[in-house]
Amino acid sequence: MTERKLAILREATRLFAEKGYDATPIAEIARAAGVSEGAIFRHFQTKEDLLCHLFSDIREDFFEGIEREFKFSSSESGLEMVIRLIRLYCHFYEIRELEFDFIHRNNPYQMPHIGEPCRAEIKKIHDKMIDLLRVGITLGIRDGSIREVPILGSAMLIIGLLAGTVRMRLFEQLNLKDLEPQIIEFCRHALQSPAPPSA
Repeated sequence: MTERKLAILREATRLFAEKGYDATPIAEIARAAGVSEGAIFRHFQTKEDLLCHLFSDIREDFFEGIEREFKFSSSESGLEMVIRLIRLYCHFYEIRELEFDFIHRNNPYQMPHIGEPCRAEIKKIHDKMIDLLRVGITLGIRDGSIREVPILGSAMLIIGLLAGTVRMRLFEQLNLKDLEPQIIEFCRHALQSPAPPSA
């Protein structure tokens, strides 16, 4: 990827995160990236095409991180697997705060004028996490580390908790890294099997 294209993507991400997609004209992205508007349209057919490219990049990074960092292990319980997935999601967010601010300020599900490809990219991230959480919860119920809970509903609640906490950055000064221990403890408490009564 050329330096010029990287600059366009970097500045578009920053401006969309700070101001929102609708409030950021192509001319402002061009100025910030030090290129002409024509240069942007040589790389991206439309402003929406640029937006979709950003969503696609984030989804690809997420999938690469999952592939690289998350392997199923027979030596851990299902509950430990779920907690590891939560940590992985938190760490992915922590090193990509700007990109997640961009996603939550430009939620494609709340932008009807944005095409389905943008919505599909974000859905892929959530679907992947839900699939992996469902596996971990299922294994945890089988090995006894997780109590009997609705599997899909529990996976969706965990994603909702994570996404909602991340989204709060738009309204509150908070850092997910500071809240991560509380999120993990909350999920552990909600899922784990009760300790057997002492004799």
